[in-house]
Amino acid sequence: MKSYTYIFCFLLTIYFTNTYAQECNNSVHTGEGTFYDGVAGGTFGNCSLPVATGDYMHCALNNFDYDGSNACGACIEVTGAKGSVILNVVDRCPECASGDVDMTMEAFEMIADVIDGRVPISWKFVPCETISNNETIKINFKEGSSEFWTAIQFREINHAVSKMEYQLPDNTWKNTNRELFNFFIETSGIASPMNLRVTSILGEELIFENIVLNLNEDFDTGLQFSTPSECQEILSIDNIPLPTNILYPNPTSEILYIKNNSAKWILSDSEGKIIDQGTTDTVDMSALNPGIYFIIQKNRQTEKIIKR
Repeated sequence: MKSYTYIFCFLLTIYFTNTYAQECNNSVHTGEGTFYDGVAGGTFGNCSLPVATGDYMHCALNNFDYDGSNACGACIEVTGAKGSVILNVVDRCPECASGDVDMTMEAFEMIADVIDGRVPISWKFVPCETISNNETIKINFKEGSSEFWTAIQFREINHAVSKMEYQLPDNTWKNTNRELFNFFIETSGIASPMNLRVTSILGEELIFENIVLNLNEDFDTGLQFSTPSECQEILSIDNIPLPTNILYPNPTSEILYIKNNSAKWILSDSEGKIIDQGTTDTVDMSALNPGIYFIIQKNRQTEKIIKR
């Protein structure tokens, strides 16, 4: 019993100490895929990015991978049992666990059956050329911006923006803070016209010169982040194995089913206390209080369970 409690604590340590990084062809993330209504037809997502009416190829990332809005505008390739889909990150899922992706039903249908509701997925960051049609970067000034308070957002990006700076009169560059809703804000304002320097998540720098503050329309920079050749070579993650033991329904109020179970499991609460264990393909959770639980298997595979 103590050994499984140790395994649980060990896994939680790994869970919370992952180093976040967006790189082309970087390590594959795993988690659960779910679906929601999406934010098509406005700028309703947490990233404040416009999503066209009828555009369902977008998603919300969990808090960890959202990374304080650093992931906004990036693209991810999500793979499930039925296939893969490339989605634009435009929203945040506060209740999602690390690695989870909440997508539109239309996108979810491309990787799994809707009736499943919650499914294991693999995903990674990829360049956005496939959905941006090689558009150049646009600069949007938030309503209320002026030379005394300036809020800037970058749109139609091939790779996520990691930093924005503006040029001071002495030709040095000043870094600008980024808010959770994906605007770089200088509370003391930036004089117009302005020179801006942006850095992509891959480290590429672009300088946009003589940008005039305009609240009526986005400024077309005529420039775009490039994609190194090594990022073009391996975009598919179809061969990444998904977890074989699928837990459903999740959330659940009574019986949890473990599909393809072939190993001993441990049911633990969020504090690591062991509640039950067995080798069956069902777990009776009807007597438990609502909350978050974990199924831990002998091979150290762990799944989060929500009890309604």
